[in-house]
Amino acid sequence: MMKSTMPSLPEAVDLKYGDECPNAQVTEVACVALTLKRSGRQRLPSVLILSECDIEKAGDEEEVERKCEGVRELDLSRNKLTEWKEVFKILRHLPCLGFLNLSYNSFETPISDPSEVVSLTNLTRLVLNGTALPWKDVHILLENAPRVEELHLCKNGYQKVEKAQTKYSSVSRVHFNNNPSADWSEIETLGQMFPVLEVLILAECPLGSLNNDGHYRENFPNLKYLSLNSTKIHTWESVDLVNKFPELTELRLQQCPLYENYKDEERRQLTIARLWRIQRLNGGALITPEERENAERAFIRYYMNEEIRPRRYDELVCQHGKLDPLVEVSLQPEKEVHVTIRFGEITIQKVISVYSRVLDLKKELEPKFGLPPSKMRLFYHDKGVEYGVSYAPEELKINSKQLYTINVQSGDEFIVEPKVLKP
Repeated sequence: MMKSTMPSLPEAVDLKYGDECPNAQVTEVACVALTLKRSGRQRLPSVLILSECDIEKAGDEEEVERKCEGVRELDLSRNKLTEWKEVFKILRHLPCLGFLNLSYNSFETPISDPSEVVSLTNLTRLVLNGTALPWKDVHILLENAPRVEELHLCKNGYQKVEKAQTKYSSVSRVHFNNNPSADWSEIETLGQMFPVLEVLILAECPLGSLNNDGHYRENFPNLKYLSLNSTKIHTWESVDLVNKFPELTELRLQQCPLYENYKDEERRQLTIARLWRIQRLNGGALITPEERENAERAFIRYYMNEEIRPRRYDELVCQHGKLDPLVEVSLQPEKEVHVTIRFGEITIQKVISVYSRVLDLKKELEPKFGLPPSKMRLFYHDKGVEYGVSYAPEELKINSKQLYTINVQSGDEFIVEPKVLKP
């Protein structure tokens, strides 16, 4: 039988990090630096990234233990792992592991013997995207990782959600993006399974509506953040049902069929007016009392001449009274914003138009920083504070994108970096 040419984990470590590190230096990312222990043995960074290394086997377990001592975060995504026994050979030597990413490994068989599963008592983040694991395996892993707070199950082909006999009371954040679940009752099963859930991301799931008979208070008593981006939501009735989440304060709802016939400025106004609990919409700034009142008044005027009006219309008329239809109310968003722009040690303040394109802004910055747009990377940093979610700067790669589409607000910042040419 021909010996496999796929590297084991220790071999992949040597290929990526080298056998020794005689000139170790501290860098901005501390985990990248390798140092030598007094014994002269190699010591790896506590964050070990071995993505796309063609790892198929654990290899010699003594080598795994020696090389991975002290590792707290392990990324094994996009490798060639097919057998759980190889994964468990690795994990049993990582008692301090807090983060594990096994995404896009193709496990050929389910976990056959749950007794072989390693107890991961310190694991708080588990990423299983693109593994298509059967729910039974997910449950076995969670039962042996009692402190997991953040769980990623994206792109796993889950049409249905299989509930376990036990509830996982540590999990507060679930990423369920891009699964073919179309029935809201399946999503409620997630809420039953994770009773302290605070963040639920359902982007790109084909959900057509929320369930009017859903038990939102019982199944999602702590949910603060919900993403329904790029779903199939197509009615305002589903938006109204968002009010049934008792603690929800942040919603993301973009690129859905519901909004296709509305102007950009109308979408935000009409949505805010319906959702009295939501404090932040689509990652924008906190909704101020002034913005909410303007939205509610605009909502009244929008429907005042319609024969069929939503229930919210009467509620808002009771609050604001009947309005003069002749009064002009602008639904236009703020046209200009004051932002901070950083380039290395240089910081400038600038007023920009929200209708500018990314390329337009790059051209404006060229004479200030001496960097042509073709050699410029531009990042947008939303400076708002999220509930349970913190956003890192996001690179704006599409030059034709208009800035208002990212909900840029006064006080936000842009970061400019030069492109690094690949050798």
